Amino acid sequence: MVLVLALDTATPYLVLGLPHAERAIRLGRRHAEVLWGELEAFLQEAGVKLRELEGIAVGRGPGSYTGLRVGIAAGLGLARGLGVPVAGVETLEATALRYQGRVTVVQRTRNGLCYTASYRVEEGRSETLQAAHRSRLDELQPIGLLTLDQPPSGKALALLGRKALQAGRTLIEPLYL
Repeated sequence: MVLVLALDTATPYLVLGLPHAERAIRLGRRHAEVLWGELEAFLQEAGVKLRELEGIAVGRGPGSYTGLRVGIAAGLGLARGLGVPVAGVETLEATALRYQGRVTVVQRTRNGLCYTASYRVEEGRSETLQAAHRSRLDELQPIGLLTLDQPPSGKALALLGRKALQAGRTLIEPLYL
């Protein structure tokens, strides 16, 4: 199994993940201030050394411009420094993977707007029912369970990253909506 480190800064949470460990810390807009210290502590607690990593997965959003840039820049820099591949994965999909069945994931933004997508999740696999898009919060028509402002799963981010890397999908394209 490929050991992939995941990081996501698209939401108010800093999310770090490995196949066997995860951490989510609500930071608001302070990702850049604490990312490296938290990453070091996370890897130490998980018993993983940087040189053991075989790939990096980065949450590509949707999210704020600055939030996405912090995570993507960190992931690209770390991957380059370690000489490992990097892949972008969808933040909302990694949130949906915390649940089973039909799930609508919602991340609120400003001015009554939100980023949302719907999925069918079965046995750790997801199928997109409604692709990520921006919507007015008061116009949402959720499919199944509604999750509001939940962090993505760090373990799911790592799993999605491993699958992307194994499929040769190493493009990181931020999802700005």
